[in-house]
Amino acid sequence: MNTSLSLIPTPPFSPLSDADAAMVSDLSARRRATISVADANAAFRAELITDYIAARRTGVWSDELRLLAEARRYDEANPDDTVSLFDELHAIELFGAQPVEVAA
Repeated sequence: MNTSLSLIPTPPFSPLSDADAAMVSDLSARRRATISVADANAAFRAELITDYIAARRTGVWSDELRLLAEARRYDEANPDDTVSLFDELHAIELFGAQPVEVAA
């Protein structure tokens, strides 16, 4: 049995990669102060819708079904949302998606 240890130096963790330090880092505190749960939910919804539109363009049914299932799970976890994410994806299926210009 080999009892020698090979010690490989590891780089120090940044506050964002170390959960304990991230709780007290200045950068994490600023992020928590500027991002609300509503913003995170809106970002997740936008990302899922974007992914769904991309999946429809490729025509890969398994990707579309996976995203629909994810939307359903989101809706179950967030019953207070005005419009369900699944319904939004279903509307894209029925009526298509039009590009939207975002004001700067």
